[in-house]
Amino acid sequence: MDQEALMKRIRNGEDEAFAQLVDPLIEKGYRTSFSILRSKELAEEVVQNALIEVYRNIMSGKDIRYFNTWFYKLVSHRSIDAWRKMTRLKESPLEIDVGTDKHGVMESVLKEETENEIKKGISSLDNSDYRNVLILYYYQEQPIQEISDLLGLKSTTVKSHLRRARNALKKRLIENQFIGVNTQ
Repeated sequence: MDQEALMKRIRNGEDEAFAQLVDPLIEKGYRTSFSILRSKELAEEVVQNALIEVYRNIMSGKDIRYFNTWFYKLVSHRSIDAWRKMTRLKESPLEIDVGTDKHGVMESVLKEETENEIKKGISSLDNSDYRNVLILYYYQEQPIQEISDLLGLKSTTVKSHLRRARNALKKRLIENQFIGVNTQ
């Protein structure tokens, strides 16, 4: 049965139509979420929440043309949101080994500050597609083709987003005076 008919049956109160619509997608949705989050529990939670969101969208009459693509994109975006939240919670005061020499401590502090500035720069980017591509490529170490599949974009679009995101991030870091301009 086609997905539009299933969504109509769902709106008419047929619970089993919802199961018929989403059951074939749950496994891949879970794998998508797990590949981003690297956590079984978080991936399960994201998929559950996405299913609730799907149900609400269907019941509200949202026009969903390509349901499978829309569902996988929803799961990947919610996974990225969960990953961001998880990394924000992990940001904690520096833990520096007092037994190391001053040079090692300074290196640790600079590395930590650099990582925090880059994360802040990524989160401050206006375009969410750019943020998502940067996170998946650099932090989750996903290849371009997999990012393309996860976000439902062409691989050339992912490459273009990645290039533009790098430029936007560089500009943002310069504006925040994190990257100095060498005038000599």
